[in-house]
Amino acid sequence: MYIDTYRNTSAVDVLEYFDLVKFDNYAPTIENCDLESDLKECNSVSKLKLEKQDDPFLVEFSGPIDPEHPHNWSSVKRFVTVCNVMLLTCVTYMGTSFYTPGQDLIEKEFHVGHVVGTLNLSLYILGFGLGPLIFAPLSEFVAFGRQRLFIVTLFIFAMLQIGCALVKNIAGLVILRFFAGIFCSPSLANGAASVGDVVKPKHVPVVLGLWAIGALAGPATGPLLGSSMIVAKNWRFMFWLLMWISSGTLLLMVFFFPETNEDNILYRRCQRIRKATGDYRYYTVKAKEEEKWTWKDICVTTLYRPFEIIVKEPIVIALNTYHAVEYGVFYLFFEAFPIVFTEVYHFTRVELGLSYLGFCVGCFTAYGVAMLFFWYYAAKRIAKNTFTPETHLVLTIWVCWTLPCSLFLFAWAASVHWIIPMVAEVIFIVGQFNVFQSVFSYMAMSYPKYMASVFAGNNLCRSGFACAFPLFGKTMYDNLAIDGYPVGWGSSLVGFLCLALALVPCALYRYGAYLRSRSSFAG
Repeated sequence: MYIDTYRNTSAVDVLEYFDLVKFDNYAPTIENCDLESDLKECNSVSKLKLEKQDDPFLVEFSGPIDPEHPHNWSSVKRFVTVCNVMLLTCVTYMGTSFYTPGQDLIEKEFHVGHVVGTLNLSLYILGFGLGPLIFAPLSEFVAFGRQRLFIVTLFIFAMLQIGCALVKNIAGLVILRFFAGIFCSPSLANGAASVGDVVKPKHVPVVLGLWAIGALAGPATGPLLGSSMIVAKNWRFMFWLLMWISSGTLLLMVFFFPETNEDNILYRRCQRIRKATGDYRYYTVKAKEEEKWTWKDICVTTLYRPFEIIVKEPIVIALNTYHAVEYGVFYLFFEAFPIVFTEVYHFTRVELGLSYLGFCVGCFTAYGVAMLFFWYYAAKRIAKNTFTPETHLVLTIWVCWTLPCSLFLFAWAASVHWIIPMVAEVIFIVGQFNVFQSVFSYMAMSYPKYMASVFAGNNLCRSGFACAFPLFGKTMYDNLAIDGYPVGWGSSLVGFLCLALALVPCALYRYGAYLRSRSSFAG
């Protein structure tokens, strides 16, 4: 039962490779079918619905109810698949902040300054900005798919944590963290695509919002787990714990994460037919298309086009800048929290880790706001056929003001109870989560043909800003601090920046349709 239900998982792939299992019901056999005869008379082939009047060797889904199509999987199987993607995203993005509670100890052991110590956070973030330039298009190759990409990169990610735990110098740790960031990137770059593969279109906004919680909850829970390891053992055990968590996730993925990419599922079906019949005339449409690709085509798609769109598209420039700044501000909190909660409120290391959980509360609150928008605003416009890409920006306009407001509250709340800065966390995430959702939805609807390139460029911009902000964060706070308010003017400065950028979604809501009409990429 497991083998039939979870075919196309890594575990079943291994069994199939060594001929320990066979899926005869999905491949015609030489004994039961003469490939030169009328294929309609072959029972085993009819199960595959390969019979196409013009080309009997074309392998495709048998119809809208084909059991191998991800939309037709059982509810339990689709639920397990989505949970695996959420867990993968949460665990790998936990690695960004997992390091921060032990940063002072690492700086002391390796005799380096704060900026050098912060490189372990910044280069990790830069890594998962660069990774999608390679991994996002790689997952679309018919022979590779998403499942193998997740498994291979997660395995390497787990092994890199062993290196981080055993490293003897700061240079080695920085390099290992950078590569860990690169190999964790598929979880965000391809996680949303996997969710979209298995969830029916009408449910995508609801489920994609749940998946996004994992992307933000990971960095929020990392400091608590990291600080617990420091108190119990030492900073090296932070990485040992992350290795065990990622290894456990890898084990679940091996057994319970099937391939979700439709083209790869058909490719696997085609390979089984070829193996069973010895006839290599069977093919899939996607595989046939890829045979015509050249290295030039691949390089243009993966490396050149994201930058071309960033430079030429005013919509993309504006949204990438806005999105990148608010993402950088999110990681700036990891510099501000130790200052506020340790120096002002005298929190212990574990209590400091607990202070980040306000972001988790904010994630669920933000998800509720997103669902209210979808059910009571967007759904009505979909029903009336008046839904446009700019409709997504209404949500951004609703919540973009929470970003500067939360920063001002966080900046000047140091003289009162510690709960006020935590309330500011919740308010900030309500804005950031929904900006993330609506910006991605708007760009996906505006640039459907170049979605991968647009998202790759956006991810690179976000990661570049998030990499840079922590490097100057502490210096900015120290230089702008005043008595009793160590992050007052520092947080206010970025608050004013977010306030100015709040005009971006308002302007695009007014002029977005005009800009799209003049674009050579929108469509």
